Amino acid sequence: MPGPLSCSRFWAAMNATRETLAARLRSGPLSVREATQLCRALLSAIETAHARGTGFGGGAITPSTIVLEAGRPVLVSGSQPSATALASDLFAVATVLYESVSGRPWPMGAGADPASADWSGIPRRLRRVLQRALSPAPGRRWRDAAAFQRALWVPRPQDPIWPALVVILLAAVIIAAVALCKPLGLCWERQPSQPPPTQTPQAH
Repeated sequence: MPGPLSCSRFWAAMNATRETLAARLRSGPLSVREATQLCRALLSAIETAHARGTGFGGGAITPSTIVLEAGRPVLVSGSQPSATALASDLFAVATVLYESVSGRPWPMGAGADPASADWSGIPRRLRRVLQRALSPAPGRRWRDAAAFQRALWVPRPQDPIWPALVVILLAAVIIAAVALCKPLGLCWERQPSQPPPTQTPQAH
């Protein structure tokens, strides 16, 4: 009977009430932020396992073995950690991240050139990180889980910029109107009131 693989708080047993990442992706890809956070959490757990000299192997890290629990990834697999699986763990996380953002399974094997894959829908910066992680030469990949994790940035939600643009535009219009009003004769100027005429007293 397969048991859970525990190495951090992100790892726990799966039950019927949880949803696998594979099931979640059937409704569409994740946002870059969500997918990056998920894989950073996986890399944190993998880093702990690697520090103990063990890995989980590419077959143990797939969307079907990753369960989403309260927004956190839980990895469940029937295979046991092994020292020979260290090299394939980071490659497997990279394929999970590719599929999570693009909605497409990674179409190539470990020996193929990742530059020839379909990178549509994946931001350029993330593409560079993944292409290195998916390099056919293991020596060119990220040296460890910590390095891979640092390379993955988590995009912060951006506030809409149009309100600021509207304010700037209105200020520019007002300044221009004030500056050009008088030269163009567009300003209405109040005429100063004329003093009443002085009456000359009449001689009696």
